[in-house]
Amino acid sequence: MADIKKIMLVDDDEDITIALKTKLEKTKKFKVVFTNKAEEAFKLAKKELPDLVICDIDMPEMSGGDVAYALSESDKTKDIPILFFSSLVSKEDSGSTGKVIGGRHMISKSVSISLLIDKIEKMLEK
Repeated sequence: MADIKKIMLVDDDEDITIALKTKLEKTKKFKVVFTNKAEEAFKLAKKELPDLVICDIDMPEMSGGDVAYALSESDKTKDIPILFFSSLVSKEDSGSTGKVIGGRHMISKSVSISLLIDKIEKMLEK
């Protein structure tokens, strides 16, 4: 059995984090931890050391860009890949494989779960 990868979700919408956690863990490929408060993301990442962070861009307390910057400033978390997950772009705009924004991968929240899982797996291969 392949090893289970730890994914950390950061999104201010609790419904999204719960639904995504459920769908990702159902694959039995991922263990998911999450926070609905962007300002808690750095602390959670240092504690959990996830294999990948999926982060909303537009959040009230701090942006996904600020979360990515904070993670990049620590030796403990700087190498964790980050996938921005946003409703600011449509799946047509981001394409089926996503785009890159600010040097980070980005994908629309409206993509199918299978496309999201494909993107996660490709990012984890690197």
